Amino acid sequence: MKKSICLLMCAVLLCISFTGCSSGNDKEKGNDAESTVSDLKITYDSHYSDMDESAVRTYEKLCNAVINHETEVKFNTSMLDDVNQLFYTSFPLYALVDGMEFLDDKTGVSITYKYETEDHTKKVNEFKNAVSEIMNSCDYGLVGNNQYLLNLYTYIASNVTIDNSVTTVMDTIINKRGISATISGMFEYLLLQADISASHIMNLDSNSIARMISMAEFNGGTYYFDPASEINENSGSGLVYFAMDSARATVSSNDEFVFTDKEKPEEIVDDTYDILSTCSSYTVEGNKVIADCKGYDDFEFTIN
Repeated sequence: MKKSICLLMCAVLLCISFTGCSSGNDKEKGNDAESTVSDLKITYDSHYSDMDESAVRTYEKLCNAVINHETEVKFNTSMLDDVNQLFYTSFPLYALVDGMEFLDDKTGVSITYKYETEDHTKKVNEFKNAVSEIMNSCDYGLVGNNQYLLNLYTYIASNVTIDNSVTTVMDTIINKRGISATISGMFEYLLLQADISASHIMNLDSNSIARMISMAEFNGGTYYFDPASEINENSGSGLVYFAMDSARATVSSNDEFVFTDKEKPEEIVDDTYDILSTCSSYTVEGNKVIADCKGYDDFEFTIN
């Protein structure tokens, strides 16, 4: 009997998914052509940057098969655990897959889809167009990585709505609605499309399981970001949950942050931006951010 390899993992990761890919250096300002996103990059959570190259290539092969509605992919199935880890953590279009099963000869997998070819292609193109629209709105290709990250964080906090009925990153990107996990997944995925290092962070505290946050590189450091909480707090007018160290990201003493493979991240001790926890509004002047923080003088920092 064929062994199902996707349905359980899909159900488990549906509410905890998603994120990013590889790191990159800040881009120089580009021209209009460079700011247009023409196609998707196959990216994966930066936490898995040391994954075996064969597994990464197989993951990319699987992603391209899903994009093209292919019903069979041949690969060494001994790598399946690693491939699944990347696929269900990092590829929003996994939501179009209904199931995967080993081929009879164990030389790969067969894939079934939720939609027939025409509707599937429409969904893929809708997703691509949404990614392109958001990235262009955030000046991708026209600003450096750090400015793009700030623009994206603000865009999401200002334009996305909390909606517990939307439970995939794909639908959150398309419809700009979602839960904490998919909103952070959206943030991470759109960073990774810009070659900015990002990872998805889960909270194992049973009382806070709905709160998922992101880890990303910003201004030469690594910090936590929580755009979903920013939406709830101020709808994008502040930076309360922006560039947090571990202490500031911790809401409860029971919080336990892990990557999607349950490995614990190293503690982030850089508290450069801690004063932003009281930020009610901010302005950007050139490469300088001026934050109005309650009870303090304006806090200024430079975007490198």
